[in-house]
Amino acid sequence: MRRKEASCVPGVFEVTKVIILSREDFEKLSEDVSPEYPFLKDNREHMSADPGGLFRCLMARAEGEKECLLIAQDGDALYLGYGKDCRKVDLRSVPKEYIILEEPKAYQEHAVFYHRPRSVDDINGQNPMRPAPEQETSFQVEQETVLTDEQYRSFLKNGFMNDQPFLFGSRDKMWFDPGKLCWHCVLVRGENSKDGVLIETEGYNYARYAAFIPDCEKLRLRDVPIHYEYPAKAPQKQKRRYWENVR
Repeated sequence: MRRKEASCVPGVFEVTKVIILSREDFEKLSEDVSPEYPFLKDNREHMSADPGGLFRCLMARAEGEKECLLIAQDGDALYLGYGKDCRKVDLRSVPKEYIILEEPKAYQEHAVFYHRPRSVDDINGQNPMRPAPEQETSFQVEQETVLTDEQYRSFLKNGFMNDQPFLFGSRDKMWFDPGKLCWHCVLVRGENSKDGVLIETEGYNYARYAAFIPDCEKLRLRDVPIHYEYPAKAPQKQKRRYWENVR
């Protein structure tokens, strides 16, 4: 069944990953499988759909229960299937992940990149002499670099054109893919800042291209490595959104 259009399409399926939820979360997901759920965004590489052919899909089920949902995606199209007994599916060697269902969230996946900005005022729309480019571009964060709040404020004020040690060690994480028109970049933020800056250096040690991010919580940062630039420190306790299978 294709979501919203309620039309049936033929095909065979392959389960690429099993998502295990609490009973309450599974019931909630069953009521409306929104494509904006974070776990679907985070697992897009596990899904594909070829109507009439092969559907590579996630299997979502409640812990200890037999019924399941099969979820496949192709671009913006979401395909759903229902299974009465997941035990009838060969799941040997299929990876499992236990998660707590998060509310659907729209990620920011495009940004405006500026060439050779001097400060944050050149990229946040506050400088009338630096009008925004007409078109936003897609990006992918390859590393998150955390500065102290003082270091971050100094960087925003006058550090864009200066060589930065934290960029020198991350140059292999930054490039532009002309085929996909996608910036592969480093996110720089402060320990307690809500906003951040996406940076691509073109092999230099300064912010050759930069984009301002008002809210880092809207970025897809799951599994993105984090570097804490001394003296910034990793928090001792972090909120865990995903829980592990310890069996």
